[in-house]
Amino acid sequence: MTLADVTTFFGWMTAVNIAIYLLAVLAIVGARGPMAAMHERLLGVPRADWPRIYVDYLARYKIAIVMLNLVPWLALLMLG
Repeated sequence: MTLADVTTFFGWMTAVNIAIYLLAVLAIVGARGPMAAMHERLLGVPRADWPRIYVDYLARYKIAIVMLNLVPWLALLMLG
């Protein structure tokens, strides 16, 4: 694999993960009530705790995208 191939791979990986993140945000914002009710039934966690859990999940996923996808891609762009 060449540097250009790896850079392209990381670029697409970043784009796909950002798209998944945006879909998760839209699902959580758009269907907050039904999702909280479903998760409450499935996992037994009180509905009042779910907004904090959703925000924590989204924050951790965003940090993972930045650290594992975006930063390596930008570094590869600078190298190339």
